[in-house]
Amino acid sequence: MAESTPFSRLSASFAHPRTAISALLLVFLANTISVVLRHDNQLIWDEGRYVECALNHLGTPVPTFDPHDFVNGPGYPLVLAPFVASISDLGIAMAVKRPPTSTTPLFLARLLNAFFMTGAAAFVYLTLRHYTNPIWATLGALWTGLHPAILWMSFALMTEPLALFCLSGFLWSFCHTLRSPAPPWRGLLTASAFLGWLTLTRVFFGHVIVATAVLSLAAWPLFKSWRPALQRTLLILAGALLICTPYLHHTWKVTGTFPCWSTNSGELLYWMTSHHPGENGHWFSYEDAQNDPHLAPNHRAFFKLALTKPVAEREALFKSEAKHQFTPSSFAYNWLCNLSRLAFGFPRSFQQEELRSLPLIFIHFPLILATLLAAFVALRFWRSIPPEIWILAAFASFYLGGTSLASGLPRYFAAITPILFLVTTTILHRHLRLQIGSPPK
Repeated sequence: MAESTPFSRLSASFAHPRTAISALLLVFLANTISVVLRHDNQLIWDEGRYVECALNHLGTPVPTFDPHDFVNGPGYPLVLAPFVASISDLGIAMAVKRPPTSTTPLFLARLLNAFFMTGAAAFVYLTLRHYTNPIWATLGALWTGLHPAILWMSFALMTEPLALFCLSGFLWSFCHTLRSPAPPWRGLLTASAFLGWLTLTRVFFGHVIVATAVLSLAAWPLFKSWRPALQRTLLILAGALLICTPYLHHTWKVTGTFPCWSTNSGELLYWMTSHHPGENGHWFSYEDAQNDPHLAPNHRAFFKLALTKPVAEREALFKSEAKHQFTPSSFAYNWLCNLSRLAFGFPRSFQQEELRSLPLIFIHFPLILATLLAAFVALRFWRSIPPEIWILAAFASFYLGGTSLASGLPRYFAAITPILFLVTTTILHRHLRLQIGSPPK
């Protein structure tokens, strides 16, 4: 009989179902408390835009909503639509900038985030439980559900909780589908549905899908043993794009561009190429660009001109100006700053840094180091890594690579960390061993 060690006893305690249930309950309570304590009748951050989109889907006219401007996909507004529909005077209240008479539906819509975060944590636990041990599975669930960048905003009507839920559901169903000996059509449909709705929620994933499909096709003639996994991957990616087809058809009709995932890429490129003194690629709103004393002297005139143009012309003008002000050295500097902003939340142009960056450094820096170590180990023992892990690693790399070229925020990095956590822990769990034992007698 193997000698019992503190590590084996710890692992056995984590393997008990009550540990996972307790972790999920903690995630639910933390996110619920965040909503209860911080709920406000006023709309903040991006909440107004999502509510306007939801009202537009319901056929309610909103004077400030431009149907030609596609800043975000319809995924989250469609989720909000049933809650928004029950507030009769919401459109009028937004027009005159006052709270609606009934705020209970908004509270319930915000409370929905607690269920999204708990579901995301459960999916991550189930996925990690197959590839690693109960300790990593529980830590992964807590990491996902209590991530500080997401928990900070989980009380608001923001896309991150829904995006994490869809990503984690895709992660679980994708891995299950690729592991199955026979083609599981239910798994293929589930993975496609999760990935499709994720893309409608965060449209940048449309580019990630296309890049992953191209890589899968390129790998087809090189890795014969991977062909079943690659075939299922391509079916899932195609299914996700099929779900996005109505949205792409609509944007094509409105903008004349196909595929048109959004109409604000030019604005993001503008800030990433701007290199006036004190700037480092950090994004600013239209109001900041025209009114902030640090920004207005360099940007007010251009933004006043751009905002008089229709959306398509404005987008072209942003891209033209970004091309004009591009220099390799300044773009490289902004890109490095953007990498730091994605992972740690700083530096931000003309803004004081906050203590909120400390938790991000505390959790992201070890993950980044562990991911780099896992990459080295994976290249050394690449044949022993399951194909679905390699495909997910490429998927995450495409996302991070593309996101790093636009003005980044920690919540964008947090959105992909469940995949990084899975890939890293799977590789290290297979090839590294850490044992905690009693001292010799």
